[in-house]
Amino acid sequence: MALYDITVYQTEDGFVVEFGGEGEDSIAVTLRSTPELTSENAAMRAKTLLAAAIEPAHSDGARSKDPALLEEELEEGLEDSFPASDPVSVTSSSIPMRDPNAGH
Repeated sequence: MALYDITVYQTEDGFVVEFGGEGEDSIAVTLRSTPELTSENAAMRAKTLLAAAIEPAHSDGARSKDPALLEEELEEGLEDSFPASDPVSVTSSSIPMRDPNAGH
């Protein structure tokens, strides 16, 4: 649904922001009054709530992050964990191994 019109109504409890679509379809968001909520910022707050509402509930949030931010977090994690273990060392023992078949 494409949104064509945004109307903000003040109520005794806060604001109602109505997003008008095609024909008579509309979506309304009710915002409870807070000290920082004004008629000027009510539409932006309502848009934020709508965007959060349409995200999948099972989302872990990682997919919604900016790919550049995810890459940066990965690099930080790799740097913090390097080296993951001590490097493999090649050693040889100077003690000869006893032959299990000797002496029987």
